[in-house]
Amino acid sequence: MSIDPTKKPKFRANVRKDLFRIPVTITKEMEHWLHKLSSEMKSSGGYKLPKSYIVRSLISAAMKLDMDVSGVKEEKDLEERFMKAIERYK
Repeated sequence: MSIDPTKKPKFRANVRKDLFRIPVTITKEMEHWLHKLSSEMKSSGGYKLPKSYIVRSLISAAMKLDMDVSGVKEEKDLEERFMKAIERYK
């Protein structure tokens, strides 16, 4: 079986090896959004990326924000800090 050199490799061929698996619980609405986003990628000519790729991309983007987390006590507080940091980033 020969490999066609003109074909692009599938995105999964580029999976990183330095990853850690962590359990994450999300709402059904969040899961639906991730699925919808992934489907939109495919329907617009890209790949249907796994949800884990999307979550890692979100975390990578968040890591670039200058966010003040002092005094945060609840998830909603943290979400508000993210939104403020995003506004400042613009």
